[in-house]
Amino acid sequence: MLHGRDTELATIDQLLAEARDGRPGALILRGEAGIGKSALLDHAAAAAQGRVLRATALESEAELPYAALHLLLRPGPDRLDAPPPQQACGAQEHESSSARESYA
Repeated sequence: MLHGRDTELATIDQLLAEARDGRPGALILRGEAGIGKSALLDHAAAAAQGRVLRATALESEAELPYAALHLLLRPGPDRLDAPPPQQACGAQEHESSSARESYA
């Protein structure tokens, strides 16, 4: 139990509930060292009902654009199953609209 973090825990639990309902979202945790960011992420990972990707950002990588995202996604595409139907549908619509824009 994380004491004094009711607001943060409720936000995380709401985000996870929405993801289970097919409404993905994002959460950014930032702050000084030692304030409990990792404990909040541990709660989120334990409460999640699905795949959890985690990365650690280093201050020395601050000038590298998308360094943490690269660490998360680089090893993954060959190990991922097909996207959920909602995301697959969105990707197909995006490809169709992009093609139309290219040839218009």
